[in-house]
Amino acid sequence: MVDAGADIALAVIGDGPYREEMEAALSGYPGLFTGYLAGEELHRGYASADLFVFPSATDTFGNVVLEAQSSGLPVIVSDEGGPRELMIDGETGVVFRAGSTSDLVAAIRFLASDPEQIARMGLNARRFIQVNAPDSNQTFSTILHRHVQSGMRR
Repeated sequence: MVDAGADIALAVIGDGPYREEMEAALSGYPGLFTGYLAGEELHRGYASADLFVFPSATDTFGNVVLEAQSSGLPVIVSDEGGPRELMIDGETGVVFRAGSTSDLVAAIRFLASDPEQIARMGLNARRFIQVNAPDSNQTFSTILHRHVQSGMRR
């Protein structure tokens, strides 16, 4: 996309065994590899983005997809794995066919070429999380209740 003149840059937040290989492959392209971020730095990472791409086809949940949407970012996820269940295709983001580089590129192009679509889906993503996220008080209460019921003590 950059080779075709698209004004787009990649930020890879996190670390892993393929980081050096990815950095070498993307040398000369507009990109940033931040390494592991947490807390306020991670919040700034989300706030600096326009969209969030999570192409994994094997992840079982994908908490980062929820974090991105709660930050008001539309998400791009594959049609395989758990993250697909955490968003609404066409409303809070875009689903692409797992394993298809051309479908992934098309999804990125679709959003990157339409700032109004990014804004609309970002607002929808934020609302989706606000409406569907469990109340943390209820979640922790349930965990603590089960902990006490099972007789587990500190």
